Amino acid sequence: MGNNRPVKTKDWVSFLKAHNCKYLRTKASHDHYKCPNCIRTITHREKDKDIPALHLRTNLFSMGLTIDYLYKWIEENC
Repeated sequence: MGNNRPVKTKDWVSFLKAHNCKYLRTKASHDHYKCPNCIRTITHREKDKDIPALHLRTNLFSMGLTIDYLYKWIEENC
């Protein structure tokens, strides 16, 4: 598959928890997580079914990771 596909929200949350990210708060409809060594909070809408690839890329950049790493992690762990 390509590198622009969305990821299921439950897989994204599992990924965050596996990388020691901690839930901070929900503000409006966005959930915020704080990850070790992140330059900013990781934000997504947990009520949505999928997380769009652009949002994944932005959040992964903050974590110092790539979208290819995320897809490989999901294949191996979900």
